[in-house]
Amino acid sequence: MMRTVNLEHLAGRRVLSQRGKSIGHIEEILAEQRGDELVVTEFHVGIYAAFERLSASTIGIAMLDLLRLRRRDGLYRIPWDKLDISDPARPRLLCPMTELPGWKGQKDLRE
Repeated sequence: MMRTVNLEHLAGRRVLSQRGKSIGHIEEILAEQRGDELVVTEFHVGIYAAFERLSASTIGIAMLDLLRLRRRDGLYRIPWDKLDISDPARPRLLCPMTELPGWKGQKDLRE
């Protein structure tokens, strides 16, 4: 079933794990063109997702290197079908965090 949600209702929202723990805020929403529509494919969540946006510039890359933040820990790449957005104010994972691509979480957040 297709669902339409205004992106401004999702951007910056805290994402909860299946157990109700916060894993970070939605920092990036990736979409691709499919015909005349843009379709969300992935959400980037967490503190490093915010820094990832900076890496597009030379200054951003230098800052990430200086702070040793240019790694993927703390960056959650959530495929569109693994995030429940039926309540845009409280997005929630539909899978354990260990199933997220490239996930390297902290011990206290593991499901």
